[in-house]
Amino acid sequence: MSSAPLVSILIRSMERPTLQRALDSVAAQDDPNVEVVVVAAGESHGDLPERCGAFPLRLVRSARRLARAEAANVALEAARGDWFNFLDDDDELLPMHVSRLRAALDANPGARLAHSISEDVSVLGARVGFHGGRFRPWRQLDTGFFRPHCAMFASSLLDDGAYFDARFEILEDMDFFIQCAQRTPFVFVDEVTTRYYVDTGDSGAGRGMNRDDARLGPAFQQLREKWADLERSLHATPEFRAEQALWLIENGHFPDAAPIVAQLLAEDPDSADARTLRVLQHIARGEMNRAQWVLERNGDRVPKIDAIALKLDQVRARMATRH
Repeated sequence: MSSAPLVSILIRSMERPTLQRALDSVAAQDDPNVEVVVVAAGESHGDLPERCGAFPLRLVRSARRLARAEAANVALEAARGDWFNFLDDDDELLPMHVSRLRAALDANPGARLAHSISEDVSVLGARVGFHGGRFRPWRQLDTGFFRPHCAMFASSLLDDGAYFDARFEILEDMDFFIQCAQRTPFVFVDEVTTRYYVDTGDSGAGRGMNRDDARLGPAFQQLREKWADLERSLHATPEFRAEQALWLIENGHFPDAAPIVAQLLAEDPDSADARTLRVLQHIARGEMNRAQWVLERNGDRVPKIDAIALKLDQVRARMATRH
């Protein structure tokens, strides 16, 4: 038996025709130490083999239909792994998914969750885009930085109190990962390791046939109400306020952005984010000489926020053409 930590792939199954495709994607994993736990979310479910390729498979049945959060908790309790990874029965993992995320976690022992990028495809398998990016804690209540099956997380997070909140009919995954974010830093794997079928499923959080804004609106409100204290603390962070100021500047709301930028500079005069925002303010007013002066004072400092860093690169390139 392998001495490597065991990874549990957890599938909440409605016994859709796509289940076998999902299982085949698990069987193709190049990591040697995987188990598969399939939870029958419906009242009945056909038998499944005891193996998924080279990996053991267990089917957990229920006497009643399970809601999404309930099925997730059943899967977590049934799993035996050191690391957990959910997979919906209509999505896929690419063959290196488990090994890539495990390698990232091995390289970052202080983190207990790693997440990657998904290739988003239509029901016919045509690529429609990609989804995934570096986790920004200050935006965790309004932004999904990764598809749920892109995340691998430590079983120890359950011992620390993380669980799926049965009050959520949808967005239960987002709520769970918010809980995880209060307990561990995340590691971003800048690589496509999964495939997400955006048009299938019934959560209402996808697109096309799987998009239901009438359900999403109340679900996001429920999320914000649960995490109201966290939201207040996140909105007070320099990062959130800097992104807010950037949005205001880009959309022409200069008077609203001015006090935010001023306060950020008062708190940290050396902040590359705040100084870049000041440069953008001067450019917006046509004050190019003042923008150049602030830019020179900033020196080689690089903003922490990716969007602001990109703006700084654009400004430097623009300023270079003036000389």
